[in-house]
Amino acid sequence: MQGIEPKFHSSLTDRMEYYRGLLKKAAGDPDIQPSDMISKISELSGLYEDYLAQKRQLERSIKNYRQYHSDLRKQLTLRVKELKRKVKQK
Repeated sequence: MQGIEPKFHSSLTDRMEYYRGLLKKAAGDPDIQPSDMISKISELSGLYEDYLAQKRQLERSIKNYRQYHSDLRKQLTLRVKELKRKVKQK
């Protein structure tokens, strides 16, 4: 099953928290350069977009796996019913 690997996920969320903290500190700092603020905001935005993409991929993977599992269960149930009928007929 594909999805977010825990190490990648925790690294991504840690970096997001780090940049979020920097932005909070920078908001109160009158000496910060606007270009620095813009680059930090851009980085945080990029990380958030990566996080959302990975989250969507994980959700799709879970949905596909659930559908696959459901289809297999239906096929097995039909096969078991066929085998029971054959046993009863003999």
